[in-house]
Amino acid sequence: MNNDTAVPHVDPQQLPRDSFTNSDLVRIELVRAAASIARELDEYVQMVAEDEAQAGDYVRLAKAHRANDFLMGAAVVAERVRGTSWEVLAEVLGLNAEEAEEEWGRAEARWRRETPVTSVHRKDPGYFAAAADEYITTGSPGRIGPAGGRPLSASLDAAAHLTGRDVAAADQAFAGAPVCAHCSR
Repeated sequence: MNNDTAVPHVDPQQLPRDSFTNSDLVRIELVRAAASIARELDEYVQMVAEDEAQAGDYVRLAKAHRANDFLMGAAVVAERVRGTSWEVLAEVLGLNAEEAEEEWGRAEARWRRETPVTSVHRKDPGYFAAAADEYITTGSPGRIGPAGGRPLSASLDAAAHLTGRDVAAADQAFAGAPVCAHCSR
């Protein structure tokens, strides 16, 4: 194997908390939201398939999951942090810009106010990035994936100073994301 093409192994749990950019944090949270919904839906499918439900459980559990609102909120916040305008989001959502901002703007404002004290994702982003990598590579939490399988972590801006990836290009793509605190860029 040619070492020039090898992807460096990045253990996100070893990265300093302040090296994660807003772009990193929001992507970690979005992957976690999607993975959480996928796990819940797996359980729902099993409950239905094995006919373990009591009367009303199919609807009760489907209503409780409200997966689309949860994931949509996380996705909208991620797009806003990346610099996507309300106009673009409105077009995708089938709304006008004012309606889109009214419906999802509070979620974005809440996200921007979060700190390591108020958000587990900001307190320990490396842990959640590692958990996301595990889910992505195995499709199941708690099961070990292929060696070096770090698809999310390897692409994080926080890992740029270890891998030599140009974080400046990501900063241009994700308007407003701060530069990695540990990189000279």
